[in-house]
This record gives sequence, C-alpha cells and structure tokens, in this order.
Amino acid sequence: MIRRNPFATAMEVLEALREEPLSPSRLAQRCNINYGRLEETLAPLRANGWISSQKTGSQEVHTLTEQGLSILLQYLTLWNEYQRGVKVTSGQEGF
Repeated sequence: MIRRNPFATAMEVLEALREEPLSPSRLAQRCNINYGRLEETLAPLRANGWISSQKTGSQEVHTLTEQGLSILLQYLTLWNEYQRGVKVTSGQEGF
C-alpha cells in the first residue's frame, strides 16, 4: 500500500471540508485515512488557521476557514498548471 505524503493528505482534507463541515469520523472516511492519521493532519491545519474545529457536547465538527480556502485554491491552481505541463510533455495536449 502506498502512503500519501502529509501535504497531499492535508490538501485532500481541505478539499473535503470545502464541500461541507465534517465530523472527524466522516472526514476520515471521506479522505480514506484512519483516525490517527487524520489527527496528525488536522494539528498543523489548525495551527496555521486553515481549519477551525468546534465542539458541541461530544460532537466535534471541522470547517474550512477563508485562509484555508485561499491555500487550497492556490494549490489547485498550481496542480492544474503542473497537469497541463505533463500533458504537453507527454504529447497529450488538447485532450
């Protein structure tokens, strides 16, 4: 099994939270990672202000912040540019 690098996992978490706020279990399920890996990923996202976490009683929900959305959009822009370069160098331009 190939393990994703921490940055790729973090961007996947941000993408999932872009769709809607999620509980830890739903977020782990959506990103196909275990709870321990999720907690490792959430800590720096919280520290950087890219997500916020609210706890009501025993229920915790994670939300993408404006700063997190900005980071995600920058990442997606770079990824799309990279993909265009891959298509050009592999002769797939225009597909």
